[in-house]
Amino acid sequence: MDVAVKLHTKQRYCTGRNSEVDGDIFKFKGEGDAVGVVKILEPTSPMLNYYEYEIIDRGEKCAIGIGVGEQTYPLDRMPGWNAHGIGYHADDGRLFNQDGFGKPFGPTSDVGDRMGCGVDFETDVGYGYVNVFFTRNGQQVGEPIKMKRPLRGLYPIVGLHSAGEKVRYLGHSRRLPYTVIPPMDLDTSPWSVWLRSNGVKFLEDGLTLEYCGEGLEGQDVGIAQANCRLDWTNHYFEMEILSAGKEGWLAIGLAKSTYPLHRHPGWEKGSVGYHADNGQLYKEVGKGMPFGPTCTEGDRMGCGIQFPATDDTVLSNFSESDSDIERTAEFEYEEDDQEGVWSGLDSDDSGDDRDFLKQLHVKYRALMKQKSQVKGEKRTKTKETGCVCTVYFTKNGERVGSVECSVPRGGFYPVVAMLSGGEKIRVNFEPLTG
Repeated sequence: MDVAVKLHTKQRYCTGRNSEVDGDIFKFKGEGDAVGVVKILEPTSPMLNYYEYEIIDRGEKCAIGIGVGEQTYPLDRMPGWNAHGIGYHADDGRLFNQDGFGKPFGPTSDVGDRMGCGVDFETDVGYGYVNVFFTRNGQQVGEPIKMKRPLRGLYPIVGLHSAGEKVRYLGHSRRLPYTVIPPMDLDTSPWSVWLRSNGVKFLEDGLTLEYCGEGLEGQDVGIAQANCRLDWTNHYFEMEILSAGKEGWLAIGLAKSTYPLHRHPGWEKGSVGYHADNGQLYKEVGKGMPFGPTCTEGDRMGCGIQFPATDDTVLSNFSESDSDIERTAEFEYEEDDQEGVWSGLDSDDSGDDRDFLKQLHVKYRALMKQKSQVKGEKRTKTKETGCVCTVYFTKNGERVGSVECSVPRGGFYPVVAMLSGGEKIRVNFEPLTG
């Protein structure tokens, strides 16, 4: 198998009531004829279009299936049983293509076998369609099957259908039908700059993108997100509009690493975007504001970040990976804290030590309560305001304007997006301007 990337990290998968995930192991936990499904919450993309698992326990029936389905594919139906889903099943070797009957397709599989599924984004099989292919132990099974690409892409799904079944997820890689792509040099390959995408086709050197969706008025955005967030050493990037297409609905911007792959930058929380068709700025909402000139074929649109020179919080935020852990400033006690505790106490050499300690205890508790309130206010302020930076945009190397944005946990990642037929762009992550 090619060099693989595992995608089911935290918040990258979901399970039905009859399945569970333990590290790399997907397990059936239902009863009787129940179906358990594990869905990886990243649609297949041109960079990572193929995934595999290994059967490590056949259970009672080895009724295990691999396939892809739409974002809302039900988590209690085997791959391919329902509309907008397709699956190859281990127990009978049948292919299920949006129906519950299936047809003979390939050999059966058992413990130790590897089953794989991929989506071919390279072969042109008609507008809005892709080929789906399957493998067993690295060898392709049957012929690729033409399938309509749902608006939000095709998601990897694994089905388990009898007690005791377990599979080990092996990872994602880039692979085309009939061929195995040799491992790429990730330090130099332009393909390595992309992490996530949907509705776009990568051409030539991997930095030229073409829209391949259906352009259904905001429902079928083609988007690509880079795998390196912007920081001090990598703070600016550009895209050149090679073709404005039918409507010129192109955009450039920044977004959090888990940004939805069917929305233009700036339409959802954790993102900001400058749109070519109307020159408007979108910041975390679907309604834009006047910002700059429109852009069309031949223009270069750029996006960058300016970091506050004295804001250490921003630096620490960009140095950490995505996390749900709330970041709060450490509370520092002043040197005179203890003096505040001791002052105002009635002490007498002949008095009762217990009365003195009682006063000390009350005074100490009052001071600590006050400090706790101050710390709570700091925590609330940090949570509400977050880390702030300045995001700016350019047209043909000239600055258009800027806006202050709260930095998402994990930082801002470059995104480019398109939404109408014929649109084509080239992305440059090392421009001379910026």
